[in-house]
Amino acid sequence: MSQDGAQGASAGRSLAGGRYQLRDLLGQGGMAAVHLAYDSVLDRQVAIKTLHTELGREQAFRERFRREAQAVAKLTHTNIVSVFDTGEDTVEGMTTPYIVMEYIEGRPLSSVFDEDVRQLGAVPADKALKITADVLAALEISHEMGLVHRDIKPGNVMLNKRGVVKVMDFGIA
Repeated sequence: MSQDGAQGASAGRSLAGGRYQLRDLLGQGGMAAVHLAYDSVLDRQVAIKTLHTELGREQAFRERFRREAQAVAKLTHTNIVSVFDTGEDTVEGMTTPYIVMEYIEGRPLSSVFDEDVRQLGAVPADKALKITADVLAALEISHEMGLVHRDIKPGNVMLNKRGVVKVMDFGIA
């Protein structure tokens, strides 16, 4: 499905008895899509990852998705995206597992690197070292908890508006 089609199909949809209202599509991969959403109970924006409909039909994928949420929810660190909630809902007659996460207002590291290379010819060494140290701090915590990320790449790391590194997408872990 195209990004526009996904946005149109999801906009206005809600989960958890109306608590979470899906808004814009932020991204999608082979197994899931991530939407900007509004949490009406806590009056804040969140990111919601939903398992693709065809995978939601299979108990094994739903269980794997739930385990991802539980594992990442145990990781508490400044440089790891927080998980707030998880569950399953029925949307248009289909089971839709979801994970509610901290919404990071910022940019993917890949975009930050591309801009630095375009403007400066390279990523400044001090910036690269700081980002690397923050990513490694996040991975150290996850490894201490027995969770290996397995897909660290600039697209799975965000820099928020204050420049704080946030590692996300532990889906393959």
